Amino acid sequence: MAKDMAQAFSWFTPEGKGILGELDDDGVVTFAIEAGEGSSIRGTEMFNRMMAFFGDSVRSIHGVWRKGHLGKASANIDKVNKLTSAGMTLEDAIMVTWTVSRARKLGFGRVRLLGTPVGSPGVYTKIDVLIER
Repeated sequence: MAKDMAQAFSWFTPEGKGILGELDDDGVVTFAIEAGEGSSIRGTEMFNRMMAFFGDSVRSIHGVWRKGHLGKASANIDKVNKLTSAGMTLEDAIMVTWTVSRARKLGFGRVRLLGTPVGSPGVYTKIDVLIER
């Protein structure tokens, strides 16, 4: 099979909210999503549609979590920061984030950190995770 045969998925609402996802040759999905306030479609529906589009080809999900530009909300980072500032470990906080919670419902239950997160409890700005079946 030829390399660089990544598949792409995109879906946008009339108000400009949406999801962009890519499945690479190794079955790793990476995506960016913007839903929340002002979106006519919930982020969970966007995520589920993307995952259904890629189907059984998905082996893992690469969570690329960044604190938004100019402090813009980031569901995963904000949740981790809230929980770690209250004393929860980083590893436990990651397990209850938006992305991990949705992935677990689809059978992806093993989660591991990739690299070293940037920041400290309550003020993380960059976390990468791999969520596997």
